[in-house]
Amino acid sequence: MLEQDKSVKEFFIISRVYGAYYEIYSESRGTVRAFLRGKLRTISAEERHPFVVGDRIQAEPSSGLDWVICERMERKSFLTRKSREGDTQILCANADQTAVLVSLKSPETKDGFIDRCLAAVFTSGTKPLILFTKLDLVSKEEAEIRLSVYRNLGYRVLGISCTTGEGILELQEYLNRKTTFLVGNSGVGKSTLLNLLTQKQIQKTSGVSSSTDKGKHTTTNSLLIVLSDGTTLIDSPGIKEWGILHLKKEEILESFPELLSQKKHCEESNCCRLSSNCAMIQALEGGVITLERKKSLESMLGSLDNPHRVTRRDRISK
Repeated sequence: MLEQDKSVKEFFIISRVYGAYYEIYSESRGTVRAFLRGKLRTISAEERHPFVVGDRIQAEPSSGLDWVICERMERKSFLTRKSREGDTQILCANADQTAVLVSLKSPETKDGFIDRCLAAVFTSGTKPLILFTKLDLVSKEEAEIRLSVYRNLGYRVLGISCTTGEGILELQEYLNRKTTFLVGNSGVGKSTLLNLLTQKQIQKTSGVSSSTDKGKHTTTNSLLIVLSDGTTLIDSPGIKEWGILHLKKEEILESFPELLSQKKHCEESNCCRLSSNCAMIQALEGGVITLERKKSLESMLGSLDNPHRVTRRDRISK
């Protein structure tokens, strides 16, 4: 138990992390700067990410204008990536949904990246929302082909254009009064979308490298923004590849809706030994999944056996 004193603790949400300091937000106080109480510094030294953007905390006034963080409340959800052993990264906490931004062109986001994101979201406690951006750069027919792949699997899918405004009003309905984590590879238009939704220059924007057709990183750390209607957005740095080493083989299989739907045929409840009698394995071998998605799945499973190997399917380049 932490030491108690006569100061009154107040509820905040961590809105940004930088060095030894934190920006924390509450409706009554706005955004203030904070640091960790002494005992919590010990926890921070032992864990790489004990406090992340979105964490709900208790804090109390310190000397000057700063506040001191006293306690972290239990997380209802958190999103993780892990690219190599000993390098687990928690990206955010307590989001209601994760919006995976997918660029239709310049640069084109590959399905392998999408599937890795969705696998991580599957175990995060958040609901997935797939946003196909730059709708104005491709034909309606081409866009429909990309969108229908995931829409037919049961995902919430929306096409948007920050240039023409198409899909933005519908997106605002999806976001209304929820906490949404925005994630995607560099160049998908996260910063542009965030500036459009907030009507402010919240994040700097940048173009796409003409030599590599890859996006340029403009966001350097996660940032939580609360809009006037209570809608909360968490922006994140662009991710080149999504490490999934924190996932188990059965979790990756279950993240594919075609295979998860077969679990009801398992002879034992809550059984996932992945034996020859496993309903998901049998479905995979029986062709219920398309060849393209099977290749994506095999790439993901292969990365568990070869954690230092990065395949072309994991990158955003063509």
